[in-house]
Amino acid sequence: MIIYNLDEYISTYKDLKRDFKLRSSNNYVEFVTANGNKMYYNKSNKFSKGLYLFSLVKKDVNKFLEENGEVEPYEELPVNYHNLDYDTKNKTIGIDINNAYWSVAYLKGYISENTYQKGISKKEFKAIRLSALSTLGKGKVYKVYKEGKYSYDEVHKLDERLQDLYDDIRYTTYGVMRECAELLDNDFCSWKTDCVFFKDTKSNRKKVIELLESFGLEWKIEE
Repeated sequence: MIIYNLDEYISTYKDLKRDFKLRSSNNYVEFVTANGNKMYYNKSNKFSKGLYLFSLVKKDVNKFLEENGEVEPYEELPVNYHNLDYDTKNKTIGIDINNAYWSVAYLKGYISENTYQKGISKKEFKAIRLSALSTLGKGKVYKVYKEGKYSYDEVHKLDERLQDLYDDIRYTTYGVMRECAELLDNDFCSWKTDCVFFKDTKSNRKKVIELLESFGLEWKIEE
């Protein structure tokens, strides 16, 4: 449930001496009632409209783990990598993977087609897609209020199974970048998360595009 006046909710629960919990993140505040009902608040209406993606992702990945067991993350690779020997005089172009982490999660079966399609249905859902994946397995700290007064912090430890799955999404994406780099050889300039930069020739464009499409990934040119 989305709430639009968090201060009013907190004041009411304090005045009524109710039990509740609060957790703040970069994007939203989670308000949990004594019976476990969760409500979310965010200043951005765009973000709030897509909060349901969090529950869809969590449901999908838990189902995947139940059916397939734990995920062993792909080899750890850097998020950014540069070829120090690249000739900077070259005309350089970039090709970016569309919705990279989201697409990798779908292609590996971690999220369903329904969740995937809902996630890409609106451009403003980009931050939500990333957050729904990046928060998988992360530790959480709730401020617990008893009878309307702050009582203590409730710490939920990191879930390594979910964190491994998210790491696999990240490192698999960088693994695709590394394959592009190896294919381009000396014409490779760098990769930055999900975008590979290289010497701009028709041949190089063809190589990268064919490789990405062989994985089922969509792309766009970054001039």
